[in-house]
Amino acid sequence: MTMTKVILKFRRAHGRYNRGEVAGFAPALAAKLTRGDDPVATVFDRAAEARLAAAPVDPAELAARAADLAARETALATREAALARAEAKAETGAPPKQGKAAGKETAKDPARDAATA
Repeated sequence: MTMTKVILKFRRAHGRYNRGEVAGFAPALAAKLTRGDDPVATVFDRAAEARLAAAPVDPAELAARAADLAARETALATREAALARAEAKAETGAPPKQGKAAGKETAKDPARDAATA
């Protein structure tokens, strides 16, 4: 007795499967995974996947995405340089002085000190 499996492509993570992965399931389980308004998986269509892979990419879109990426990389480098300068400046300063400040007396109550002695 041969049991056929239904091939599914996951739309989001589910159990040990990640988004975009393909796996085969028994028809009953496949029906559970593909039902509802927002199913976890859809039935895998090899022909549709092949059409998507073969679709031409618009060179203008690629150029725009490359320019956006370059701008984001430049902004990141600028932020990293500013952070490095701020960290270097913070590390080169002298540590804060500890204890009482010179020439300052604390406001103590002599009557209270005498009572505790």
